[in-house]
Amino acid sequence: MEGRGQIVPSLIAADKRYDPPMLLASLLLATAFSTPIPLDAARRAFDDARIVSEEDAGRLWGQVLYGPILLVDPATRYAVANVADQGGVLKAEGVVFVGTLPPSVVVANTATNWNGVHWTMIMWGSISERSVPRRRLMLHECFHRIQDEVGFPAGANDNAHLDSLDGRYWFLLELRALSVALRSEDRKQAVADALAFRAKRRALFPAAASSERSLENNEGLAEYTGTVLRGTVDEETRLSTSRRLDSIDRGSSFVRSFAYSSGPAYGLLLDVANPNWRKTYKIGSDFGDALRDSLTPLPASDPDVRAATYGGAALRTEEEKRDREQRERVAHFRALLVDGPTLEIPADGANFGFDPYTVVPLGDAGTGYPSLEVTGKWGRITTTAGARMDAQYTKLVFSAADRANLTLNEGWTLQPGVRKGDLVLVPVKKR
Repeated sequence: MEGRGQIVPSLIAADKRYDPPMLLASLLLATAFSTPIPLDAARRAFDDARIVSEEDAGRLWGQVLYGPILLVDPATRYAVANVADQGGVLKAEGVVFVGTLPPSVVVANTATNWNGVHWTMIMWGSISERSVPRRRLMLHECFHRIQDEVGFPAGANDNAHLDSLDGRYWFLLELRALSVALRSEDRKQAVADALAFRAKRRALFPAAASSERSLENNEGLAEYTGTVLRGTVDEETRLSTSRRLDSIDRGSSFVRSFAYSSGPAYGLLLDVANPNWRKTYKIGSDFGDALRDSLTPLPASDPDVRAATYGGAALRTEEEKRDREQRERVAHFRALLVDGPTLEIPADGANFGFDPYTVVPLGDAGTGYPSLEVTGKWGRITTTAGARMDAQYTKLVFSAADRANLTLNEGWTLQPGVRKGDLVLVPVKKR
């Protein structure tokens, strides 16, 4: 098992001529203007996460959420941590540790192993100046660091059906019903409607139940954790979550992001219906089933009839327009990344970061990402032109023009592909 580092307090000389708190403040002020991440702001973020974790005291998941955290500036790779790494890259600077991450480390909001420590990594630009959203994000990411230990190993299946007209339509109706349930005292009818819309979608797409459950029990549980520990009273947390569902960006892709909305909604409703639900909820459990079991009996709900209550007709018209536009985006990706010329890179062992709100399903060609940063044993590549993962999860495909953005490690080379202009990254053959 890799070590997790040790949180080390600041060691300041006990010289009576100096006031230690004032000296520390001066040190932080001096560095705040010369580093990409102000150290005093980073320290406040660490304190926020630590205090929330101490207040939770393992109540949610039976595990302390706070641990090693890396705050990273993506542009410069400058990092501020609350613990030291075991390789000595990060140096003590007051109560924090600072340094620059090597190019081999993909910068993303994620849990990652680096230099002997299992980290929660968070991009500095995503850290809010306001306490509530800052806590929500940091505790979300802290959950990812411990999720294996509490029985919820990461699962992130794509949900291509949520980019289809019917998939999106019934999902958005589900969210609208969940929003009503979150702000209602008599919420059984709204819950019944949400579950009916959920069942309708899954009946249309038989594989949906399994793939949706996989992401909800990963990102959905993480977002629920951040939401419930955001630092507001329960009623305000439910109302805020309801407002988030009402104002969801309809331009977003739900393929890899839907659970950020459904997870906290179902989790908060379960907190009301059955405060002990987490004790019996397992990796194979389903949010909808758990809520139904907690509120049985529920009123009847015919999804085709109840859709009108939630503006179904107007929503359908809007989604039909969006569907036409999405087909054009898919055609662009396929022209660039399927018809070629392309650059193929093995996906085995690769680490990559992407925006889950922009994922584009490409059918039998896999999944498209408008921008991507990837590292692996072969080197590093970045693109803002688009890339895709093939449907078998065996290779990453870039435009051949992105060859200029590829940095190769020793022992790897590019060779011509099957088609003219195609390139394939392969190991150098040993003589």
